Amino acid sequence: MHTLSKTLTALCLIVPNMASAEPRPEHMVYLRTIAPSIEQDIRYATAHNFTGHPLDGYEAPECLLSADAAKALARVQTALHAEGYGLKVFDCYRPARAVADMGHFAKVPGDPTKAEFYARVNKQDFWRLGYVARVSGHSKGSTVDLTLTGPGALPAATWTPAAKNVDCTAPYGQRWHDGALDMGTGFDCFDEPAHTDSTAINATAQANRQRLTRAMEKEGFVGYSKEWWHFTWNGNPALNQVMDFPITPMELSSSHQLIIVTTKNWTDIQGTAQRYERHGQTFEKSGEPFAVVVGKSGLAWGKGLTVVDQRAGPVKREGDGKAPAGIFKLGTAFGYDKTADTQLPYLPLSATVECVDDGQSTRYNQLVDGATLAKDWNSSETMRRKDDMYRQGIFIEHNSPAAAGSGSCIFFHIWRGPTSPTLGCTAMDPANIARLFTWLDPRQTPLLVQLPEAEYAQLRERWGLPER
Repeated sequence: MHTLSKTLTALCLIVPNMASAEPRPEHMVYLRTIAPSIEQDIRYATAHNFTGHPLDGYEAPECLLSADAAKALARVQTALHAEGYGLKVFDCYRPARAVADMGHFAKVPGDPTKAEFYARVNKQDFWRLGYVARVSGHSKGSTVDLTLTGPGALPAATWTPAAKNVDCTAPYGQRWHDGALDMGTGFDCFDEPAHTDSTAINATAQANRQRLTRAMEKEGFVGYSKEWWHFTWNGNPALNQVMDFPITPMELSSSHQLIIVTTKNWTDIQGTAQRYERHGQTFEKSGEPFAVVVGKSGLAWGKGLTVVDQRAGPVKREGDGKAPAGIFKLGTAFGYDKTADTQLPYLPLSATVECVDDGQSTRYNQLVDGATLAKDWNSSETMRRKDDMYRQGIFIEHNSPAAAGSGSCIFFHIWRGPTSPTLGCTAMDPANIARLFTWLDPRQTPLLVQLPEAEYAQLRERWGLPER
């Protein structure tokens, strides 16, 4: 056992550096396709977890499970809904590299989240105490971490890096509000009150745990004694293979149209765009590449379909003059004409249409008609300009749903010229924006992928993107 432990420890230190291109197996599905009503708060795709950073392999905040486990979980949701309750998942499939990332965290100095997640435990003892596994059942595709929602639950708070770390064993009204009922502790609470049968919690929390456990067990899930949130579906013992494919956006796997924009580096204002269409399992170029310009300060990681890891480069903020990097859905087309030759939803721009860039407004990062709404904003951009920049444009769904200060009003639009950068948009000549109008089809789930060249090369295989 001691020799095996050393071997596994060595593997834990090696795996995070591997950029595996392992494909997603056919039996692994996105939970959203099976049970869209189950809420998702995928913690390891954020920094709000016991390590304090997004885990390796979580490229998107998505729950994937084996198809049979997902269907069983959908049945649990149906049964709970009939009683007025529901499920919220915190973690599902976990790439092996993420498990290794946890192991690495336990061995390096620093305890950025100790006060919230493991106030009375030394992180070097995670394995001995059974809170972290060297080989996780999550990596086999049928294990899920979740909680119970229902009447009386406090509304979910929005986490930011500035949020105060409150002990996960604190009373319900004081600890982090995750939108769930009182379960006695928060998620990933490495402490005895988080043990499923703990008597150190109040009667209401005990009853909620019992309700969740009964519902899960009825559909073949087995709990774990030291974590009330942890369940494994045991319906197919043959699914025992540890997997390491990265978690990528569901939309990327279903997209049939990509626009890929690359720049030389984070600060370059000029880039190259190329359209792609999916044929079978591969993307092929559509048309010739064309020139674009981006923000006057280059690119920065934006808030799109992928995880923003603040360790990996600049992060976009309101007014920074940077265009967003990442993967983004495309929204409404707009323009000066009353109608347009496009399959996208189209908004003709009147003199009263604005895009709200006031982060305190309920309309932040939205195109609105200021003549029809009670204004709660102090800053916006008038869309019907005196020049032709917005004669044709397409809304890029960056920072949606909107988080204050993360950037707003990002579009494809017509450029002033090939050397004139934007304030954060991606611009091109009129012929190319017109070509996008006629080519883009919302039924094909079109996406924008925008990255510096080095980041594109690094992420291409992990995200399943075409060669440039």
